Amino acid sequence: MDSVAICELDPGDMEEAGVKAGGNVKVTTRHGSVVVKAAWTSQGPHRGIAFVPYGPWASIVTSPLTQGTGMPTTKGLEATIDATDEAVLDLRSLMQRTIAGRQ
Repeated sequence: MDSVAICELDPGDMEEAGVKAGGNVKVTTRHGSVVVKAAWTSQGPHRGIAFVPYGPWASIVTSPLTQGTGMPTTKGLEATIDATDEAVLDLRSLMQRTIAGRQ
């Protein structure tokens, strides 16, 4: 959870958004939203680009369509990222919320 329930951001973007490293952010795309921890980018600088490592939290905000490859498109998605007081869900809670949302 510590290595994939994160969103790496450029320090300038974090400052502009009022987000601190270790603070919670809500990442929202047209496919869904998820709360993760903000982290300084390990690959930068790259203003305007966020990185959520592949895993259950990233899967919430990516399209389920795989274009026949079995792997969803995970790059180039438009997203909004906002500071939040909402908690980062553990894996069990994340999956329960996801399943409940489909019913």
